[in-house]
Amino acid sequence: MGGRGSTGRSSSKWQQKFEGTRSSKFKKEVQDRLSGTRRSTLGAGSSGSHERKRPSAFMMVKNFYDGYKDPHTRAETKKRGASIAQLKKFRNDEFFTDERKRIDEGMADTEIDGLGDGGVIGELLDREMVDVNELSEHVRQQLKVKYDNRPYFTTWIMFVHTVIMIITLATQPFAPVGFKDQVKKSQISKPNLAYETVGYNQSTNFWIGPDFQSLIHLGAKYSPCMRKDKIYYESIASDATKEDASGCCYRGDLNACWQSQKDACASDFAKFMEGKVCGLGRLGCQDTKYNDEALWAGNFSTWPNCPISKDYQSSIPNTNGENDNLKCEVSARPCCVGLQGECIIVSQEECEFKQGFFHENNTLCSQVSCITDICGLSGFLLHDIPDQFYRAILPTFMHAGIIHLLITLVFQFYVLHDIEKITGWWRIAIVYLSSGIGGTMLSAILIPYQPEIGASGALYGILAALVVEVIVNWQLYRSPILELVKLLIPITIFFLFGLMPWIDNFAHIGGFVFGFLTSFVVLPHITFSEEDRIAKLVVKIVAGVMAIVLFVLLFIIFYLAQDATCEGCKYLNCIPFTESFCQDASQELRPRVGA
Repeated sequence: MGGRGSTGRSSSKWQQKFEGTRSSKFKKEVQDRLSGTRRSTLGAGSSGSHERKRPSAFMMVKNFYDGYKDPHTRAETKKRGASIAQLKKFRNDEFFTDERKRIDEGMADTEIDGLGDGGVIGELLDREMVDVNELSEHVRQQLKVKYDNRPYFTTWIMFVHTVIMIITLATQPFAPVGFKDQVKKSQISKPNLAYETVGYNQSTNFWIGPDFQSLIHLGAKYSPCMRKDKIYYESIASDATKEDASGCCYRGDLNACWQSQKDACASDFAKFMEGKVCGLGRLGCQDTKYNDEALWAGNFSTWPNCPISKDYQSSIPNTNGENDNLKCEVSARPCCVGLQGECIIVSQEECEFKQGFFHENNTLCSQVSCITDICGLSGFLLHDIPDQFYRAILPTFMHAGIIHLLITLVFQFYVLHDIEKITGWWRIAIVYLSSGIGGTMLSAILIPYQPEIGASGALYGILAALVVEVIVNWQLYRSPILELVKLLIPITIFFLFGLMPWIDNFAHIGGFVFGFLTSFVVLPHITFSEEDRIAKLVVKIVAGVMAIVLFVLLFIIFYLAQDATCEGCKYLNCIPFTESFCQDASQELRPRVGA
């Protein structure tokens, strides 16, 4: 991590020069030695300048075997081979020692490269390292280790991000571009079959991508999909209580009916049938297992779902209109709308206009699971019990739109790419993924009802790795405090930018903390003494234990301590300059729309 002084840009030049010099000098030495041997065997009649005629290949082989039969010649050959081998070893040692001295001398003019000294980060930070000659031999040997890994993880994660974004845009409609919800209006047929102007707030997306309801359906962080959220289910129970006080609103002139509250059925043409459910009752149920009157005596939410068939509806007795609710045409049924899956009783046309999930085979909201519709994906293992824990991982691979993706890809190409070349793919993968998951879990605890996706937590973990690199290699920098400030200033600006209402700053904070801890554990570093090695080993162990404890603590709080609150934490995510400025960053469950 600390440097590549002798094996970076300069070492290759010295190595080539060394190999060339060693090869040429050794070749000349061997030729001189062999030439001298030939002169001694040929006799005084031969001279070094005499040009011999080269024999044919057959004669060369024949002369070799003829000469090798002679014991004296064979002994001389072995002696000559041993002499050449000894000479080669001597020359190798001589040139290696001499060249190593020149390489060590050349290191004095070579800069030490660190984690943040390559690519764009190196150019922006303009770090000043100490002179190599000022370091001990132990440190200089560590600096000669070459870190030049292929960026496998960076390439893979960029590819995955891009493919998921393409699939998302191909399967989901684009939301309107903007920062605030847009009011959408249209003439819609109401349950009483009259046309009225209906409006609803359509969410926008300034990242240029799908709306957040679609992103939740694809795997965004959303706490009610990950656990049986206490507040969410309390609101559902409250809705069920209101539903028990509802009745069937019957329009005899249209033979239409719908479930509603009494005050919503105030019309000269409508009759409110208290204690009745439109299209549902014991007399209208053909299934014999539901004939027991006790099943129909409790609250509406406990009634069995046994809809009336068209063929059987005409045979139901209707004395004095007491069974009008069973013989009418149900014109409104449950519809799940919004990010929180509010259930409303509306017509199918209105439900489709509001981009909701219409349940044409049900009559009451208590009979449907809106959270299952909103969450999507693989559903739940147990009916109505959210358990999509894998949403702690999925958001790290997803993006809210095209602009969001481009920001991530630029960071990965210019920063993550260079860091991985120094650290290796598995180290940077651990830092990246642990930061992403940790940031998502902290966000799920503090803003559970705000859907979020993106790799911002993981990217802040990479920024934390740059900070850790300065800390563990403190003695390599000429002005380490200055280098640390160079990093902390832009990081602080990024955190301040995260105070805007449409950015999840809790994911940034969680990602930075986990990136900081895991970087101490997995990233390579320089040791300057035995005491320094022991101290860094202790820090590595402590950081690893803290990271594990924090992970376990986050999951325990998320699943088991849902009542835990942090009132002041909301100011770390958004500062309310106006009353409605932080509405989208609220920690509370928004009021649900009643039936």
